[in-house]
Amino acid sequence: MAAMPSGKRRAAAPSSGDLPLDALREILLRLSAKELCRLRAVSPTWRSLTYDKAFIAAHMARHREPLLAFARRGDHHTHSVDLVDLSGELVRRMPRSEDGIGVLGTRLEIVCVASKYRHMALWVLNPATGAALALPWCHSEYMGKGPDERFSLGYGYVEQYAFGRVSTTGEYKALRVTRGFLGDPNDKICEVITIDADGRNHGVWREMQRPPSLICTGDAISRGSKISDEMKRVVVDGVVHFMIDFKTIYFNSMGISVEPGSIASFNLETEEWMPTLRGPAPVRSFLQDNIGKFSYLELDLQLSLSDLHGSLVTVHNIHYSSIVLWFLSDFEKGLWVKKYSLPSQVAGLLVYPLLVLDDERVLLMHGTDGMVCLGMKTGVYTYDLKTGAYTHELDLEMGSFDCGKSIGIYTGSLLSP
Repeated sequence: MAAMPSGKRRAAAPSSGDLPLDALREILLRLSAKELCRLRAVSPTWRSLTYDKAFIAAHMARHREPLLAFARRGDHHTHSVDLVDLSGELVRRMPRSEDGIGVLGTRLEIVCVASKYRHMALWVLNPATGAALALPWCHSEYMGKGPDERFSLGYGYVEQYAFGRVSTTGEYKALRVTRGFLGDPNDKICEVITIDADGRNHGVWREMQRPPSLICTGDAISRGSKISDEMKRVVVDGVVHFMIDFKTIYFNSMGISVEPGSIASFNLETEEWMPTLRGPAPVRSFLQDNIGKFSYLELDLQLSLSDLHGSLVTVHNIHYSSIVLWFLSDFEKGLWVKKYSLPSQVAGLLVYPLLVLDDERVLLMHGTDGMVCLGMKTGVYTYDLKTGAYTHELDLEMGSFDCGKSIGIYTGSLLSP
Protein backbone atom coordinates (compact mmCIF):
# COMPACT_ATOMS: atom_id res chain seq x y z
CA MET A 1 0.00 0.00 0.00
CA ALA A 2 1.40 3.35 -0.97
CA ALA A 3 2.39 5.67 1.85
CA MET A 4 0.16 8.69 2.42
CA PRO A 5 1.86 11.84 1.12
CA SER A 6 3.44 14.06 3.72
CA GLY A 7 1.08 16.78 4.99
CA LYS A 8 -2.08 14.78 4.09
CA ARG A 9 -2.61 12.79 7.28
CA ARG A 10 -6.10 11.34 7.93
CA ALA A 11 -8.11 13.54 10.28
CA ALA A 12 -8.33 12.15 13.80
CA ALA A 13 -11.72 11.51 15.41
CA PRO A 14 -12.86 14.28 17.75
CA SER A 15 -11.62 13.66 21.26
CA SER A 16 -11.23 15.15 24.68
CA GLY A 17 -7.55 15.15 25.53
CA ASP A 18 -6.18 11.76 24.52
CA LEU A 19 -9.56 10.03 24.79
CA PRO A 20 -11.64 9.36 21.64
CA LEU A 21 -15.12 10.83 21.78
CA ASP A 22 -16.84 7.42 21.63
CA ALA A 23 -14.83 6.20 24.61
CA LEU A 24 -15.53 9.41 26.53
CA ARG A 25 -19.24 9.03 25.79
CA GLU A 26 -19.24 5.46 27.11
CA ILE A 27 -17.50 6.50 30.32
CA LEU A 28 -19.80 9.45 30.95
CA LEU A 29 -22.88 7.30 30.38
CA ARG A 30 -21.88 5.27 33.43
CA LEU A 31 -21.93 8.28 35.75
CA SER A 32 -24.97 9.62 37.56
CA ALA A 33 -26.82 12.71 36.32
CA LYS A 34 -25.78 14.52 39.51
CA GLU A 35 -22.08 13.91 38.71
CA LEU A 36 -22.50 14.84 35.05
CA CYS A 37 -24.09 18.18 35.93
CA ARG A 38 -20.90 19.07 37.80
CA LEU A 39 -18.60 17.71 35.08
CA ARG A 40 -20.11 19.94 32.40
CA ALA A 41 -17.71 22.64 33.56
CA VAL A 42 -14.66 20.54 32.61
CA SER A 43 -14.60 21.52 28.94
CA PRO A 44 -16.81 22.69 26.05
CA THR A 45 -16.66 19.13 24.64
CA TRP A 46 -17.99 17.58 27.83
CA ARG A 47 -20.66 20.25 28.07
CA SER A 48 -21.77 19.77 24.46
CA LEU A 49 -21.86 15.99 24.81
CA THR A 50 -23.92 15.94 28.00
CA TYR A 51 -26.46 18.37 26.52
CA ASP A 52 -26.92 16.23 23.41
CA LYS A 53 -30.46 14.80 23.21
CA ALA A 54 -29.24 11.37 22.08
CA PHE A 55 -26.81 11.23 25.01
CA ILE A 56 -29.54 12.23 27.49
CA ALA A 57 -31.89 9.55 26.11
CA ALA A 58 -29.16 6.90 26.33
CA HIS A 59 -28.33 7.99 29.88
CA MET A 60 -31.96 7.73 30.96
CA ALA A 61 -32.19 4.23 29.46
CA ARG A 62 -29.22 3.10 31.56
CA HIS A 63 -30.18 4.85 34.81
CA ARG A 64 -33.74 3.76 35.44
CA GLU A 65 -33.80 3.84 39.23
CA PRO A 66 -36.51 6.25 40.33
CA LEU A 67 -35.86 9.55 42.06
CA LEU A 68 -38.31 10.38 44.83
CA ALA A 69 -39.50 13.93 45.50
CA PHE A 70 -40.22 15.02 49.07
CA ALA A 71 -41.08 18.27 50.77
CA ARG A 72 -38.47 18.88 53.45
CA ARG A 73 -39.12 21.04 56.48
CA GLY A 74 -35.85 22.54 57.65
CA ASP A 75 -34.80 24.90 60.43
CA HIS A 76 -34.70 28.68 60.20
CA HIS A 77 -36.86 28.80 57.06
CA THR A 78 -34.57 26.47 55.10
CA HIS A 79 -37.40 24.51 53.53
CA SER A 80 -36.94 22.66 50.25
CA VAL A 81 -38.18 20.07 47.81
CA ASP A 82 -35.60 17.29 47.64
CA LEU A 83 -34.93 14.60 45.06
CA VAL A 84 -33.33 11.47 46.54
CA ASP A 85 -32.51 8.02 45.24
CA LEU A 86 -33.40 4.78 47.01
CA SER A 87 -30.18 4.86 48.99
CA GLY A 88 -31.25 8.19 50.49
CA GLU A 89 -28.56 10.17 48.68
CA LEU A 90 -29.61 13.72 47.95
CA VAL A 91 -29.56 14.27 44.19
CA ARG A 92 -31.11 17.72 43.89
CA ARG A 93 -32.37 20.26 46.43
CA MET A 94 -34.77 23.03 45.39
CA PRO A 95 -35.00 25.64 48.19
CA ARG A 96 -38.43 27.05 48.98
CA SER A 97 -39.23 30.00 51.21
CA GLU A 98 -42.72 28.68 52.05
CA ASP A 99 -43.34 26.55 55.12
CA GLY A 100 -45.90 23.75 55.18
CA ILE A 101 -45.53 22.72 51.55
CA GLY A 102 -46.41 19.29 50.18
CA VAL A 103 -45.44 17.46 47.00
CA LEU A 104 -48.27 16.07 44.90
CA GLY A 105 -48.03 12.38 44.07
CA THR A 106 -47.17 12.87 40.40
CA ARG A 107 -45.07 10.76 38.06
CA LEU A 108 -43.70 13.34 35.65
CA GLU A 109 -40.66 15.26 34.41
CA ILE A 110 -41.64 18.14 36.70
CA VAL A 111 -42.77 18.37 40.34
CA CYS A 112 -45.94 20.04 41.60
CA VAL A 113 -46.06 21.60 45.07
CA ALA A 114 -49.01 22.92 47.11
CA SER A 115 -49.16 24.87 50.37
CA LYS A 116 -50.76 23.94 53.67
CA TYR A 117 -51.28 27.51 54.79
CA ARG A 118 -52.22 29.22 51.52
CA HIS A 119 -54.77 26.91 50.02
CA MET A 120 -54.81 28.59 46.59
CA ALA A 121 -51.02 28.38 46.18
CA LEU A 122 -49.67 25.88 43.65
CA TRP A 123 -46.20 25.78 42.08
CA VAL A 124 -44.66 23.82 39.23
CA LEU A 125 -40.95 23.06 39.71
CA ASN A 126 -38.46 21.95 37.07
CA PRO A 127 -35.70 19.98 38.85
CA ALA A 128 -33.41 20.12 35.79
CA THR A 129 -33.35 23.92 35.61
CA GLY A 130 -34.49 24.89 39.11
CA ALA A 131 -37.22 27.09 37.63
CA ALA A 132 -40.46 27.55 39.60
CA LEU A 133 -43.78 28.62 38.08
CA ALA A 134 -46.47 29.97 40.42
CA LEU A 135 -50.03 29.41 39.24
CA PRO A 136 -52.73 32.08 39.76
CA TRP A 137 -54.15 32.31 43.29
CA CYS A 138 -57.80 32.86 42.41
CA HIS A 139 -60.89 31.15 41.08
CA SER A 140 -61.86 31.14 37.43
CA GLU A 141 -64.34 34.02 37.59
CA TYR A 142 -61.81 36.16 39.51
CA MET A 143 -58.92 35.86 37.03
CA GLY A 144 -57.39 39.33 36.90
CA LYS A 145 -60.06 40.86 39.15
CA GLY A 146 -58.39 40.66 42.56
CA PRO A 147 -59.03 38.43 45.60
CA ASP A 148 -62.21 36.42 46.04
CA GLU A 149 -63.84 37.76 49.22
CA ARG A 150 -66.09 34.71 49.54
CA PHE A 151 -63.20 32.73 51.10
CA SER A 152 -64.10 34.25 54.45
CA LEU A 153 -67.43 32.40 54.26
CA GLY A 154 -65.78 29.06 53.56
CA TYR A 155 -66.70 29.16 49.88
CA GLY A 156 -64.20 27.97 47.33
CA TYR A 157 -61.79 26.37 49.78
CA VAL A 158 -59.48 24.01 47.88
CA GLU A 159 -59.89 20.39 48.94
CA GLN A 160 -57.79 18.59 46.35
CA TYR A 161 -55.31 19.14 43.53
CA ALA A 162 -54.34 16.78 40.74
CA PHE A 163 -51.66 17.32 38.13
CA GLY A 164 -51.02 15.40 34.92
CA ARG A 165 -49.78 15.51 31.34
CA VAL A 166 -51.78 15.30 28.11
CA SER A 167 -49.83 12.91 25.90
CA THR A 168 -51.20 14.19 22.58
CA THR A 169 -50.09 17.78 23.14
CA GLY A 170 -47.36 17.48 25.78
CA GLU A 171 -49.15 20.12 27.86
CA TYR A 172 -49.63 19.79 31.59
CA LYS A 173 -52.92 20.47 33.33
CA ALA A 174 -53.85 20.99 36.95
CA LEU A 175 -57.28 20.03 38.24
CA ARG A 176 -58.53 21.75 41.37
CA VAL A 177 -61.53 20.61 43.42
CA THR A 178 -62.98 23.19 45.78
CA ARG A 179 -65.98 23.07 48.04
CA GLY A 180 -69.00 25.26 47.53
CA PHE A 181 -71.11 26.26 50.49
CA LEU A 182 -70.46 24.87 53.95
CA GLY A 183 -72.60 21.95 55.07
CA ASP A 184 -73.12 20.42 51.63
CA PRO A 185 -70.44 17.78 50.87
CA ASN A 186 -71.86 17.33 47.35
CA ASP A 187 -71.29 20.95 46.37
CA LYS A 188 -67.92 20.67 44.65
CA ILE A 189 -66.44 23.02 42.07
CA CYS A 190 -63.87 21.79 39.54
CA GLU A 191 -61.42 24.06 37.73
CA VAL A 192 -58.63 23.36 35.25
CA ILE A 193 -55.56 25.33 34.17
CA THR A 194 -53.14 24.54 31.34
CA ILE A 195 -49.34 24.76 31.61
CA ASP A 196 -47.24 24.57 28.45
CA ALA A 197 -45.02 21.60 27.68
CA ASP A 198 -41.82 23.18 29.04
CA GLY A 199 -43.51 24.27 32.28
CA ARG A 200 -42.74 27.97 31.78
CA ASN A 201 -46.13 29.53 31.08
CA HIS A 202 -49.70 28.99 32.17
CA GLY A 203 -53.21 29.86 31.08
CA VAL A 204 -56.15 30.77 33.31
CA TRP A 205 -58.33 28.73 35.66
CA ARG A 206 -61.52 27.57 33.91
CA GLU A 207 -64.57 26.11 35.62
CA MET A 208 -65.56 22.60 34.56
CA GLN A 209 -68.50 20.28 35.05
CA ARG A 210 -68.96 19.19 38.66
CA PRO A 211 -68.09 15.62 39.72
CA PRO A 212 -70.79 13.05 38.97
CA SER A 213 -70.74 11.80 42.57
CA LEU A 214 -69.22 12.56 45.96
CA ILE A 215 -65.51 11.93 45.47
CA CYS A 216 -62.87 11.34 48.13
CA THR A 217 -61.00 14.59 48.60
CA GLY A 218 -60.33 14.95 52.31
CA ASP A 219 -58.83 18.39 52.79
CA ALA A 220 -56.17 17.99 50.12
CA ILE A 221 -52.43 17.51 50.32
CA SER A 222 -51.90 21.20 50.93
CA ARG A 223 -54.23 21.30 53.88
CA GLY A 224 -52.73 18.61 56.05
CA SER A 225 -55.07 15.87 54.87
CA LYS A 226 -54.67 12.30 55.93
CA ILE A 227 -52.55 10.20 53.64
CA SER A 228 -55.42 7.69 53.50
CA ASP A 229 -57.45 10.40 51.73
CA GLU A 230 -54.62 11.50 49.47
CA MET A 231 -54.00 7.98 48.15
CA LYS A 232 -57.57 7.73 46.83
CA ARG A 233 -56.64 9.91 43.85
CA VAL A 234 -54.20 9.09 41.05
CA VAL A 235 -53.41 10.35 37.55
CA VAL A 236 -52.78 7.70 34.89
CA ASP A 237 -52.09 8.57 31.25
CA GLY A 238 -53.76 11.96 31.44
CA VAL A 239 -56.86 10.81 33.35
CA VAL A 240 -57.48 11.79 36.97
CA HIS A 241 -59.16 9.00 38.93
CA PHE A 242 -60.94 9.66 42.24
CA MET A 243 -62.36 6.93 44.42
CA ILE A 244 -66.01 7.70 45.14
CA ASP A 245 -66.76 8.24 48.82
CA PHE A 246 -69.08 5.26 49.25
CA LYS A 247 -68.70 5.40 53.04
CA THR A 248 -70.10 8.92 53.42
CA ILE A 249 -72.80 8.27 50.83
CA TYR A 250 -73.82 5.10 52.71
CA PHE A 251 -74.09 6.81 56.10
CA ASN A 252 -75.84 9.89 54.71
CA SER A 253 -78.38 7.95 52.66
CA MET A 254 -78.73 5.06 55.14
CA GLY A 255 -78.28 2.57 52.33
CA ILE A 256 -76.02 1.33 49.56
CA SER A 257 -76.42 3.73 46.63
CA VAL A 258 -72.81 3.51 45.38
CA GLU A 259 -70.84 0.29 45.20
CA PRO A 260 -67.59 0.17 47.20
CA GLY A 261 -64.57 0.72 44.97
CA SER A 262 -66.40 2.86 42.38
CA ILE A 263 -64.25 5.46 40.63
CA ALA A 264 -64.98 8.87 39.06
CA SER A 265 -62.56 9.78 36.24
CA PHE A 266 -61.76 13.17 34.68
CA ASN A 267 -60.08 13.25 31.26
CA LEU A 268 -57.55 16.09 31.19
CA GLU A 269 -57.48 16.17 27.38
CA THR A 270 -61.23 16.46 26.77
CA GLU A 271 -61.82 18.15 30.15
CA GLU A 272 -64.86 16.00 30.77
CA TRP A 273 -65.94 13.50 33.39
CA MET A 274 -66.06 9.94 32.10
CA PRO A 275 -68.67 7.28 32.97
CA THR A 276 -68.39 5.99 36.52
CA LEU A 277 -66.04 3.00 36.68
CA ARG A 278 -67.07 0.01 38.78
CA GLY A 279 -64.39 -1.42 41.04
CA PRO A 280 -63.20 -5.05 41.00
CA ALA A 281 -66.00 -7.54 41.74
CA PRO A 282 -64.36 -8.96 44.92
CA VAL A 283 -64.06 -5.40 46.28
CA ARG A 284 -67.70 -4.61 45.50
CA SER A 285 -68.88 -7.74 47.32
CA PHE A 286 -66.24 -7.73 50.08
CA LEU A 287 -68.55 -6.69 52.92
CA GLN A 288 -71.26 -9.12 51.86
CA ASP A 289 -68.71 -11.93 51.57
CA ASN A 290 -67.35 -11.12 55.04
CA ILE A 291 -70.52 -10.25 56.96
CA GLY A 292 -69.75 -9.12 60.49
CA LYS A 293 -65.98 -9.09 59.98
CA PHE A 294 -65.48 -5.65 58.45
CA SER A 295 -67.31 -2.30 58.50
CA TYR A 296 -67.69 0.42 55.89
CA LEU A 297 -65.14 2.47 57.82
CA GLU A 298 -62.60 -0.36 57.68
CA LEU A 299 -63.14 -1.04 53.98
CA ASP A 300 -62.74 2.68 53.24
CA LEU A 301 -59.36 2.67 55.00
CA GLN A 302 -58.31 -0.48 53.11
CA LEU A 303 -58.84 0.92 49.60
CA SER A 304 -56.56 3.19 47.60
CA LEU A 305 -55.52 3.85 43.99
CA SER A 306 -52.13 3.64 42.31
CA ASP A 307 -50.36 3.80 38.94
CA LEU A 308 -48.31 0.65 38.37
CA HIS A 309 -46.82 -0.25 34.98
CA GLY A 310 -48.85 2.63 33.52
CA SER A 311 -52.14 1.03 34.57
CA LEU A 312 -54.81 2.15 37.01
CA VAL A 313 -54.64 -0.14 40.04
CA THR A 314 -57.15 -0.60 42.84
CA VAL A 315 -55.19 -1.47 45.97
CA HIS A 316 -57.06 -3.56 48.54
CA ASN A 317 -54.96 -3.66 51.70
CA ILE A 318 -56.67 -6.13 54.03
CA HIS A 319 -54.61 -5.07 57.01
CA TYR A 320 -52.22 -7.69 58.39
CA SER A 321 -53.58 -10.26 55.91
CA SER A 322 -52.66 -9.32 52.32
CA ILE A 323 -52.47 -6.51 49.77
CA VAL A 324 -54.26 -7.40 46.54
CA LEU A 325 -53.42 -5.35 43.44
CA TRP A 326 -56.17 -5.19 40.83
CA PHE A 327 -55.06 -3.87 37.41
CA LEU A 328 -57.63 -2.27 35.12
CA SER A 329 -57.58 -4.09 31.77
CA ASP A 330 -60.65 -2.55 30.06
CA PHE A 331 -62.20 0.74 31.16
CA GLU A 332 -65.36 0.51 29.07
CA LYS A 333 -66.17 -3.01 30.28
CA GLY A 334 -64.92 -2.38 33.81
CA LEU A 335 -62.63 -5.42 33.71
CA TRP A 336 -59.93 -5.85 36.37
CA VAL A 337 -57.15 -8.42 36.63
CA LYS A 338 -55.55 -9.54 39.88
CA LYS A 339 -51.81 -9.47 39.15
CA TYR A 340 -50.14 -9.43 42.55
CA SER A 341 -50.97 -10.37 46.11
CA LEU A 342 -48.50 -9.24 48.76
CA PRO A 343 -48.28 -11.18 52.05
CA SER A 344 -49.26 -10.22 55.60
CA GLN A 345 -45.79 -8.94 56.50
CA VAL A 346 -46.31 -6.14 53.97
CA ALA A 347 -49.99 -5.42 54.65
CA GLY A 348 -49.66 -2.91 57.48
CA LEU A 349 -51.77 0.17 58.09
CA LEU A 350 -51.10 3.07 55.71
CA VAL A 351 -48.94 1.02 53.32
CA TYR A 352 -49.28 2.03 49.67
CA PRO A 353 -47.53 0.72 46.52
CA LEU A 354 -45.78 3.36 44.42
CA LEU A 355 -43.92 1.49 41.66
CA VAL A 356 -43.01 -1.93 40.33
CA LEU A 357 -39.28 -1.72 39.60
CA ASP A 358 -37.53 -3.41 36.68
CA ASP A 359 -36.03 -6.07 38.97
CA GLU A 360 -39.53 -7.16 40.14
CA ARG A 361 -39.44 -5.33 43.44
CA VAL A 362 -42.50 -3.39 44.52
CA LEU A 363 -41.73 0.05 45.95
CA LEU A 364 -44.07 0.89 48.83
CA MET A 365 -44.61 3.88 51.06
CA HIS A 366 -45.45 3.40 54.73
CA GLY A 367 -47.06 6.68 55.68
CA THR A 368 -48.38 8.12 58.88
CA ASP A 369 -51.55 9.89 59.95
CA GLY A 370 -50.04 10.74 63.31
CA MET A 371 -49.94 7.13 64.51
CA VAL A 372 -47.28 4.45 64.90
CA CYS A 373 -48.23 1.12 63.39
CA LEU A 374 -46.77 -1.92 65.16
CA GLY A 375 -43.37 -0.29 65.50
CA MET A 376 -42.79 -0.06 61.74
CA LYS A 377 -40.73 2.88 60.57
CA THR A 378 -42.35 5.48 58.39
CA GLY A 379 -40.59 5.47 55.04
CA VAL A 380 -40.06 3.68 51.76
CA TYR A 381 -39.81 -0.12 51.52
CA THR A 382 -39.35 -2.67 48.77
CA TYR A 383 -40.95 -6.10 48.50
CA ASP A 384 -39.15 -8.58 46.23
CA LEU A 385 -41.72 -10.58 44.27
CA LYS A 386 -39.13 -13.29 43.57
CA THR A 387 -37.57 -13.80 47.00
CA GLY A 388 -40.22 -12.41 49.35
CA ALA A 389 -37.72 -10.09 51.02
CA TYR A 390 -39.25 -6.97 52.60
CA THR A 391 -36.61 -4.27 52.99
CA HIS A 392 -36.66 -0.83 54.56
CA GLU A 393 -34.95 1.41 52.01
CA LEU A 394 -35.42 4.99 53.12
CA ASP A 395 -36.44 6.85 56.28
CA LEU A 396 -38.98 9.62 56.28
CA GLU A 397 -38.21 11.29 59.56
CA MET A 398 -40.89 13.22 61.41
CA GLY A 399 -40.01 16.90 61.44
CA SER A 400 -37.61 16.47 58.52
CA PHE A 401 -39.78 15.31 55.66
CA ASP A 402 -43.41 16.22 55.11
CA CYS A 403 -44.14 12.54 55.57
CA GLY A 404 -47.88 12.76 56.03
CA LYS A 405 -48.19 13.60 52.35
CA SER A 406 -47.52 12.04 48.96
CA ILE A 407 -44.24 11.12 47.36
CA GLY A 408 -43.62 12.36 43.85
CA ILE A 409 -41.81 10.18 41.32
CA TYR A 410 -39.45 12.18 39.10
CA THR A 411 -39.31 10.60 35.63
CA GLY A 412 -37.25 13.23 33.84
CA SER A 413 -33.52 13.73 33.47
CA LEU A 414 -31.53 16.33 35.38
CA LEU A 415 -29.41 16.65 32.24
CA SER A 416 -32.26 18.09 30.20
CA PRO A 417 -31.85 21.77 29.32
